[in-house]
Amino acid sequence: DATLQSAGLGVASIRDLATSVPINVVAVPAEDVAKIGAPYLSVVIPKGTYEGQAEDVPTAAVGNFLITRADVSDETAYQMTKLLFEHLDQLTAAHAAAKAIDPAKALDGMPVALHPGAERYYKEKGLLK
Repeated sequence: DATLQSAGLGVASIRDLATSVPINVVAVPAEDVAKIGAPYLSVVIPKGTYEGQAEDVPTAAVGNFLITRADVSDETAYQMTKLLFEHLDQLTAAHAAAKAIDPAKALDGMPVALHPGAERYYKEKGLLK
């Protein structure tokens, strides 16, 4: 049996499965991820993320991006971006995967143009020139 999940690290469905039966987290080597290319990134599932996972496991991942319509006002997009990054503690309380959100890396692999309101926030924080 096998499953492929696109979810944050420590996803409950796999954690629950690993507590009831032994699981094997299959590696996806970085060179294979590089061959596939965008939008996939090479990342590591840290050892101990799942019960019985004794080693770090390389894998493929996709980033998450907050997308909006172009007709959302600049001020609304600015406030959305600002509130997201200024309240990461609340996001982390809701889901552990939010610990990985890093404003300094938020633009890495951005697949679309930034909304002008979001761009304003990143420039204010010195994350975009």
